[in-house]
Amino acid sequence: MDVNSCTMGIKLSLVLGLAAVTVAAQHEAGAKNDRSATTATVRAVIAGPSGDPFNMPSDAAVGRNGNLYILDGVNHRVVVCDTEGQIQFQFGSRGSELGQFAYPLGIAADPNGNIYVADSGNHRFQVFTAAGRPLEAVPLPLPASGIPPDPTDVAVDANRRRLYVTDNDNHVIHVFSLADHRFESVWGSPGQDQRQFRFPFLIDTSLDGYLFVVEPINTRVQILNPEGKFVNFIAGWGIKPGQLFRPKGVAVCSDRLYVTDSYLGHVQVFARDGKFLGVLADATGTAMSFITPTGITVDAKRKRLYVVELKAHRVCRVDWE
Repeated sequence: MDVNSCTMGIKLSLVLGLAAVTVAAQHEAGAKNDRSATTATVRAVIAGPSGDPFNMPSDAAVGRNGNLYILDGVNHRVVVCDTEGQIQFQFGSRGSELGQFAYPLGIAADPNGNIYVADSGNHRFQVFTAAGRPLEAVPLPLPASGIPPDPTDVAVDANRRRLYVTDNDNHVIHVFSLADHRFESVWGSPGQDQRQFRFPFLIDTSLDGYLFVVEPINTRVQILNPEGKFVNFIAGWGIKPGQLFRPKGVAVCSDRLYVTDSYLGHVQVFARDGKFLGVLADATGTAMSFITPTGITVDAKRKRLYVVELKAHRVCRVDWE
């Protein structure tokens, strides 16, 4: 996920026709719209370089200059687009050497322009410059259980100089120093209670240092404060508006959370206190449908969302007014 979520040449493979959308409740479910819903427009989708398309991309992050870094994990690479969606370059290949990947899943950027990748198959995260030059590979500590760590995402807290890394198979969050990437502590344990996780997947941070953890099996987003203490659960299992069936990604912008549900194919919007605000929908209030939406990131400076559609092998850009 993108630390700049609230600060925020190959041609596009596909451009969609413009369609007005709004953050609203599901029309067919009869839920009421939030009056502060914002109107937006589907601008385009990015399907990868011409002749070399994405293969199940999982996440994306917005860099310091507005470039979009798309994690194309099955192809073991990161593809970089400019603010207009023009593909600029790519980096990475399959392997275990510095700068190589083994099915990476999550990506984030810091305010200095560095890029962090959860290199899942290699049980580590890697650090790159904005230009894709590898700087460091940092292995996650092996837990007492002996289960190899399984990093699925990274998130940056620039103010407290921290880096958070999810360990999916061990049901914890690893905390590292952002300055020197030194391991500091572990947050959480396996379970369903407060400050417990079941297969934590993608994460994001707010500008005030709160951590938002998506738990697909516990069907919720869990919020921790900067000290790692429990704050709140967002949503719970179900298929009605305000419930989650298989949440995967989260993006935080100001007081709003955008949460993808890969099974229902929607992006739901919540306030940080847990209030359900609506579903990303078209101008009639009918919920927009995405194909296995997974990662999501916000470029607030340009007033846009990027939704990563895993099984559609593309990234959808949605702008709001």
